[in-house]
Amino acid sequence: MTMNPPDIHPGQPLWLCLYFPDLALEIFLRGLPLSTASGEKRQKPIVVTQGGKVYRLNSKAIEMGIQPGNSMDTAYTLSEQVVSFERNEQKEYAALAYLAQWAYQFTPNISIKAPDYLLLEVSGCLRLFKGLQALKQKITRGLNDMGYSPRVGVNKTPLAALCYARSGTADNVDSNVGLALDGLPVSHLQVDGDIIESLGQMGIVRIGELLNLPTDGLGRRFGTYFTHYLARLTGKKPDPQKYISPEPHFHSDVTFMSDVTDLTALTFPINRLLGELDIFLKSRQLGTNHLTWRLSHIKNPRNKSFSIYLANPENDHTIFRTLTRLKLDQVNDIEEVDTIALTVNQFSPAKSQSGDLFHGTRLQQKDSHGVSASRERGDQLLSMLYTRLGNGVCFGLSLANDHRPEKAWRFVRIGEKGEKGEKAQKGEKAQKGEKAQKGALPNLQQGPKPRPVFLLDTPRPLGVLDGTPCLGGRLELTKGPERIDFGWWDEATIEQSLTRDYYIARQKSGALFWIFNHTGRWYLHGIFS
Repeated sequence: MTMNPPDIHPGQPLWLCLYFPDLALEIFLRGLPLSTASGEKRQKPIVVTQGGKVYRLNSKAIEMGIQPGNSMDTAYTLSEQVVSFERNEQKEYAALAYLAQWAYQFTPNISIKAPDYLLLEVSGCLRLFKGLQALKQKITRGLNDMGYSPRVGVNKTPLAALCYARSGTADNVDSNVGLALDGLPVSHLQVDGDIIESLGQMGIVRIGELLNLPTDGLGRRFGTYFTHYLARLTGKKPDPQKYISPEPHFHSDVTFMSDVTDLTALTFPINRLLGELDIFLKSRQLGTNHLTWRLSHIKNPRNKSFSIYLANPENDHTIFRTLTRLKLDQVNDIEEVDTIALTVNQFSPAKSQSGDLFHGTRLQQKDSHGVSASRERGDQLLSMLYTRLGNGVCFGLSLANDHRPEKAWRFVRIGEKGEKGEKAQKGEKAQKGEKAQKGALPNLQQGPKPRPVFLLDTPRPLGVLDGTPCLGGRLELTKGPERIDFGWWDEATIEQSLTRDYYIARQKSGALFWIFNHTGRWYLHGIFS
């Protein structure tokens, strides 16, 4: 089977253009389920307006006789059931940016051409996806599943691919770009409408007729920008593109045709958005432990946002859906919703587990499989407890970048990494703390310094007998001293000594304690056993 057409040579660029002529309308239609129950809704005439006039409309509106450019008064005269949305260019660009991120699974060379185009340089990925036609089918099927209907054009230059997408012409992978454009109408050129009109007045209706005209004459009549455009169109002049950043970002939303007052009715849009996130994460081999949902209404400037945190990064939409439902049950301060959005900005490489060579046989390694499954169940339980109870009840512990015992740990949110927290706390105080440690006593024990798991909130004074600390009898000092200069940089003055000399002490019963001497007095600070 030939993976690439024989006329596509390695290193030769090939551009695939995705044109979304109905993007302004489709960003609102995505809120409609594709099930049979929604068929009645989809039969309503739906229009998008701009400046009080119809800008885009669905097939049902066309059947009713509504046309682009009609006023809304005319539209309502033709049908009282018309559902209208005001055009939202910001929302259109956000959708285009998301689709560019989604298309990153096919090629990293993606350029956004607002308001309704994406350009993909696909020459390097044809073999991976088993040829151009298979690639086009995969892209189109994925976009259709998300509620978008693109036109696809393929050519050897970006601008030629744009023209092909607008015209719906078959792919050009072999012939000269100029010859391939010969029969297309000049109206498909991405130039000012006045130029198109002037060309029509000159009797130039086909691109081939335009390309046969002298370049100097075209330059004098329409300017150098137009002649440079034609040179980039035909490949006579380079046309470098600005590609999207490889940094992953996910944002997608769904707008409803009517207001939602019962949050349980958000099941379909939540499943749709989580399905899109699932495809995004798995196609880019990523996981996440932080999702942000936003519920909004056009008449209410105060949006309702809530976050989902997980104990560890996941890419399983099932656990995302479960946690979202738990969190949504706690939302009771929003009356109506017309848009729901999902945003994810924090990503981690997806977890990969090595398979067992003997899986399915009596020799398979049961322990490692069981430990992994047990850990996964534990992570899911933590995530569910945190979502239901909140961060004030369910939290984790992490090391902190401070040598003082009571400041060497901190509370962290479930899923937050200790290393990140330590880096965030680095600064002048931490540097001073490191310098303070260097002033320890000469006989300080080298190597790792043991620390008790249990620390008292407030050090407890100890009795002394003949200079020896006592706790239920004399204590035997088994290790130490370890001197800690105790946070002098946090004090207003340095007149008072803040040094503590820590020891590990043994009781007659064998219990081990962590005690310290400060200005001649002994204190209990921690318990080992």
